[in-house]
Amino acid sequence: MPSWVDGTPADTIGLADRGLNLADGHFTTLLLQGGRPRLWPLHRQRLAQGCARLMMAAPDWATLESTLDSAAAGLPERAVAKVVLTRGDQGRGYAANLNQPPRVIVSTHPYPQHYLRWQQAGIRVGLADLVLGSQPALAGLKTLGRTEQVLHRAEVDAGPFDELLATDGGGRILEASAANLFVGYGHTLVTPSLHRGGVAGVLRQHLLHLAPQLGWSVEIRDLHPGELAQADTAFVTNSLMQLVPIIELLGRPLAIPQPLRRLQEAVLR
Repeated sequence: MPSWVDGTPADTIGLADRGLNLADGHFTTLLLQGGRPRLWPLHRQRLAQGCARLMMAAPDWATLESTLDSAAAGLPERAVAKVVLTRGDQGRGYAANLNQPPRVIVSTHPYPQHYLRWQQAGIRVGLADLVLGSQPALAGLKTLGRTEQVLHRAEVDAGPFDELLATDGGGRILEASAANLFVGYGHTLVTPSLHRGGVAGVLRQHLLHLAPQLGWSVEIRDLHPGELAQADTAFVTNSLMQLVPIIELLGRPLAIPQPLRRLQEAVLR
């Protein structure tokens, strides 16, 4: 499927790119639906915040948005775009020119069709053996350093569950392999604090504002596996799956109540 580098159609980058050699960059993954990127303002906000925290120059937003418009044209009703920002070619060592404009890579991909089935049927979720590292300086960011997530996903694929929740060294739940967690207790949704590690997803950010409009209160706090036994409902989110209910959480069955279906409908709308 088509891809672009700095606004020009391309499918290669140079061997000196710092994203390739040092994972020096960050990215976001978007749902393209009906010929346009969904939740683009939140994705742009994420990219801008990532540039600020990683001391990278901002991209040319007009060129990036024009590229995304080109990416969405002529694709199926649902497709995927990935926007990667790297510090470009700057030599071998760690020292960097912090003012150099980023390299902007946009690629398009097929939509994972199993997410549509998951949205309706729900998924079974267990607990990973993998323990995620803590790095407050990078917490919440979707940097290019994703080796932990590769190992996390491999553990999921080797086992009987659709997803696995991973904890940090303090035993606190951070996230699923590629999604954020929300747990419902009555009319309160709890999502794990991500100030030590994990990725703050765009759909998570969207739900923090949307859920209260539909009668839910939302708490962001530390969450431990032992607390999941009291959950009334739970679900995972990311920009592509959007909202997927959990029907089994650490061996315990969960229902999908109507208030959760209404929240899901509002997200999918």
